[in-house]
This record gives sequence, C-alpha cells and structure tokens, in this order.
Amino acid sequence: MKKIKTGTMLLPKTIKMCDDNLKLANVKSRNDFIEKAILFYVSYLNSSNNAYINDILDKTLDSKFSLLEDRISKTLFKQSVEINMLNHIIATISDLDQETINLLRKKSIQEVKETTGKISLDEVVKNSDITK
Repeated sequence: MKKIKTGTMLLPKTIKMCDDNLKLANVKSRNDFIEKAILFYVSYLNSSNNAYINDILDKTLDSKFSLLEDRISKTLFKQSVEINMLNHIIATISDLDQETINLLRKKSIQEVKETTGKISLDEVVKNSDITK
C-alpha cells in the first residue's frame, strides 16, 4: 500500500524518544516507529471495547450455563427417582442377601470405572454372573 506524506509536529523530547527506541521497536526510521506506535495505541484503545464485549459474552455464557445446569439437574433428579423405583421393585421381587448386594455394588463400581460410565444392558446381561 502506498504511504501518504503528512506533516506532524512533535516536541523535541518526543522525537528523541522515537530516535532512542528505533532499535527496541525493531524499525529503521522515525516514520516507521510512529506508525507502529499509532497502530499499537489504536489497538489499545479498541481493547476497552473488547472488555465491554467480553463482559457481555461472559454474562451471556453464564446465563446459558445456568440454564444448562438447571436442565441437567432436573434430568438427574428424574433419573434418580426412576432408579430408586427400580431398586424398590427389585428388592420386592428378589431375595438377595447383604453379601450379594455388596458384591454387586463392587462389581458395578469396577465396571463403571473401566468403561467411564458407558455400560449397555446387553453387556450386563452377557456378563451377569456376579461371582466373576
């Protein structure tokens, strides 16, 4: 892109700061230094707008996560009720002693850990011998 020549008035100490920091800014001329400084400053000014956008985004995400948390909590509650009902049904139709229940619990914990919670009914039926 072609540069446009423009005049700028600077204090002598500002010109000295430019000249003293050319190497540090990794530029070869005062003009490049000033251009780089302007781009940096404009970016800095716009970052305050980014803070505003970030704040809005943060509030929006908090709201969405809160809704998600509520939905998951309600679903987990419903599942817990259903599982508890199944436990009562199984308890009334089976004659399991405490030792067998403890074996089932240990086996279930082990299976859940090994499968990271992904257990299908087919697998449980296939491996239903609790003495394994």
